[in-house]
Amino acid sequence: MIGALLQGGAMVLFLGLGAAFPRYPQPLLGKHTVINIVTGLLMFLVRVTLVAFVAARADFGLVDMTWLGHPALQLLVAFLALDLTRYCLHYAGHRVRFLWLFHRVHHSSTTMDSTSGLRMHFVDFLQLSAIPIVLFSVVMDVSSFAPWVMPTALGIGVFFDAFQHANLKIDIHSPFWKTWNLLLNNPHFHSWHHTHMGHIWDGNYGNTLTIWDRLFRTDVTRDEVPEALGISSEDELVEEIIPLQLMRTTLSVRQKAAAAEAAGR
Repeated sequence: MIGALLQGGAMVLFLGLGAAFPRYPQPLLGKHTVINIVTGLLMFLVRVTLVAFVAARADFGLVDMTWLGHPALQLLVAFLALDLTRYCLHYAGHRVRFLWLFHRVHHSSTTMDSTSGLRMHFVDFLQLSAIPIVLFSVVMDVSSFAPWVMPTALGIGVFFDAFQHANLKIDIHSPFWKTWNLLLNNPHFHSWHHTHMGHIWDGNYGNTLTIWDRLFRTDVTRDEVPEALGISSEDELVEEIIPLQLMRTTLSVRQKAAAAEAAGR
């Protein structure tokens, strides 16, 4: 529940800042935002039922972590493990065609704001939900960690998810943001992950840290902001809540309409 409140608060904060300092001119609460929020609420129901059920029964802790005595070290290890694993999953979501079929739901909108992280396919959501369960319930025994460590490690990712998707204009050439961009994700860096030209500039997969993209040579950031966001026409999906989960492409809809018209002649 604390995570949901943090996520909601961060989204409201960056929706407001995005309205005050927008990168692209767009409605504050457009159709894309409604789809994102409703999808997020549906995924939240899955989280508090199915995901919570699995998490409560996955308490194995194969690797003893008591050697990490200081809470600061516990937080560092938990955060780095979580962020690197998310980078790897995100990379696979773009580079493995089968996984891209689901992940493209997240990229389907041609507009982006702090709620855009909520837009995802059910399969994508299950993969993301599995990461902390596998890392901290199956692989690592984190029972010796300070009580605040795991909520903080997870909370950092929640905060950056809202921040990086915000429709917020920042001056990437200013000393502050230039330095920030060397280490941490931001709306400019992540906008190049959502560029409509993703088939050419496919990268910027990091969730909180940008160092993974530089380390693994997937940094595709440019000085300007992308001209357009979204996905290519062959992958374009119908912009509705249920059709997005069913992955109905606009191309298939047009083909069915053309076939029906031809049959009626």
